[in-house]
Amino acid sequence: MVISAQAQQDLKVGLILSGGGAKGIAHVGVLKEIERAGVRIDYIGGTSMGAIVGGLYACGYTASQLEEMLLSTNLNGVISDKFDRDVMSFDAKEDASRYAITLPIVKGRIQFPLSLSKGQNVYAMFVQLMHEQRNTQDFSKLPIPFYCVATDINTGEKTVLDKGYLPLAVNASSALPTLFSPVKVEDRMLIDGGIIDNYPIDEMLSKNMDVIIGVDVQTNVSSTDETSTLSEVLTRIGSFQTRKQMASKKAKTQIHIRPELDAFNILSFDNQKEIMAQGVLAGKKARPQLLALAKNQQPRVKEQKEVPPSFQLDRLLVGTTPNYKANYLLGKLRLKSKNSYSFRKLKEGMSNLAATQNFDAFRYTLKTENGKEVLKMTPPESKHTTLFRGSLHYDKLIGALALANLTKKHAFLKNDEISLDIMLGAYFQYALSYFIDKGEFWSVGLSAKQHQFDTTAPVSLNTDQFAISKPTNTRVLVQKNTWYVQTLFREEVVLGVGLAHQHNVFKTNLFDTQTARFLYTDNADYYSVLGYLKVDTRDDKFYPKKGGFFDGDINYYFSEKSSREDINFTPFLIAKANMGAILPLDSKWSLLLSTSGGFTVGDATSSAFDFTFGGYGNAPVLNYQTFIGLPQQHAAGDSFVKAETTIDYEFTPKHHVKMILNGGIVSTDIFKTGQWKRDIDYYSAGMAYGLETFAGPIELTAAYSPQFSRLLFHVNIGWQF
Repeated sequence: MVISAQAQQDLKVGLILSGGGAKGIAHVGVLKEIERAGVRIDYIGGTSMGAIVGGLYACGYTASQLEEMLLSTNLNGVISDKFDRDVMSFDAKEDASRYAITLPIVKGRIQFPLSLSKGQNVYAMFVQLMHEQRNTQDFSKLPIPFYCVATDINTGEKTVLDKGYLPLAVNASSALPTLFSPVKVEDRMLIDGGIIDNYPIDEMLSKNMDVIIGVDVQTNVSSTDETSTLSEVLTRIGSFQTRKQMASKKAKTQIHIRPELDAFNILSFDNQKEIMAQGVLAGKKARPQLLALAKNQQPRVKEQKEVPPSFQLDRLLVGTTPNYKANYLLGKLRLKSKNSYSFRKLKEGMSNLAATQNFDAFRYTLKTENGKEVLKMTPPESKHTTLFRGSLHYDKLIGALALANLTKKHAFLKNDEISLDIMLGAYFQYALSYFIDKGEFWSVGLSAKQHQFDTTAPVSLNTDQFAISKPTNTRVLVQKNTWYVQTLFREEVVLGVGLAHQHNVFKTNLFDTQTARFLYTDNADYYSVLGYLKVDTRDDKFYPKKGGFFDGDINYYFSEKSSREDINFTPFLIAKANMGAILPLDSKWSLLLSTSGGFTVGDATSSAFDFTFGGYGNAPVLNYQTFIGLPQQHAAGDSFVKAETTIDYEFTPKHHVKMILNGGIVSTDIFKTGQWKRDIDYYSAGMAYGLETFAGPIELTAAYSPQFSRLLFHVNIGWQF
């Protein structure tokens, strides 16, 4: 475009920003050059990522601010709706470190989700960044007038969004199919506008602009292009239509800017620097045209504006749902009227609600009504109340296991849940639970678990033929059934009491010729009362960078039924606790300090209740205590203390090197005799490589203990269960 010297002064300029997923980051680079040339933008129209960048620019943010926001944000984390662990309920924390996949069951069949993300984190970001314009219902009244387009998923028609709640409009326009859930705006379900119109210039033609600048981040589609996601397939299908339209749309554009982005795809969010650089380069190529345009405009200085850190909450309007009343929702949100909150606190509350998985994608508004700042929402309940979950695991004690879970919510009551784990490996194992959730009131639960495995465990036997006190190959079966009540505080502290029945079968490979039977070190039923306290503020269970934990329990065994006639039962008590704190050293280094201990009061009638040192990576079972450098159940006693120091270095994302030091004592009556105050009996050091995967951690550990006197390797794969 060439603008003559006699051209009309103070030209009005419209800006079109196309969609393109991650490629739309290039819009920011182009905007930097538009600002540098001194061009004033008078109207913005956008689609998808163009709607996001355009909407934020229309609110008054500068291109440099948008650049800083994008480069300082983990876009993949925001898109994936990964919730911080501290906003999850206690049960959700346990599930997150147990199951690798969760899928709904509909009409008896496993159904894959329609989208990878509900878009909660993205929406929370829009609400904060656009908060100053919360009461601008007409988008033509924004600092820079704005509109965006979306696609009606039911009719396939284009929907122009130029009024309403700005965060909701931008969210709908950028809801890329299969990546994000559809967004409900009034009575319409909307998805990405790029499906129907990826370069919305026609609406701009009616705005009486003198010059239209178009930034086109669509890329060419060739027969050799590969697609790796369904989102890319759908985008490619949509691009066929929009590409046909581009010739005529380009002709309506006075300055057409097209960055070279063929090397990227719609999900290249890890390449934001490179993509933005291509936008800058394309803007520089158009610099002569932009400078000529700026000479025919009255300049407007675009000042830096601050991102609002907090908001005032005068009223909180939360609608009820069929199974969840307002008190439940308010308890999860942790917000109260007539208070000021940071936007981080708002995001935590919404994430806490979303992390329950009891609700489909939900949106909320934060606006001024009758002079009051009002937060309004009614989250739609999830239609999927039956879930299939699964995971894989391997460790030395249990071996390889495949876990399949069925969970049913609202099985008998509105706030109950029944869950069944089936674990298949060398031996059959299960975990069945029924829980009535009353949150911070006293909840009620039933659980039944069974573990089976082979081990070389220390045994102590006296028969008419011989006395044995040594490690012996033993097949272990433990069944534990528990009834309990518990309460929780702020999703971080759980306190509970209960009654338990435990059935132990410890069958050795020793054969008694007199009775023609194998010998059992334990074959009895035990009955106990129990209490427990759990605290967990870690940001990750396996590779934490901050937080702490405490896990303690007391079991008083008051009755036993055994087939062995040589047992004289007397009640006994076992208590143990494990606690630790994580200290962040910097962004890559963290230090974990932990200690644990346990003791027995009275005489346990079976060595099955002994504390044992050895092994690494298995889920808690009986009173086994992991101890690198020692084989499973290497040493045992009725009491123990242990300390562990771990230095974790995440040398590249999701790849860890850990240095581990263990020291401890396990023996008889170490607290009575004062042995725990003297020199440690067992110590070890090890080095581990860990990889975070969607199915859980993979860890390879090499460790050495002088008490075992040779290098020992531990291999653990997947979540613990």
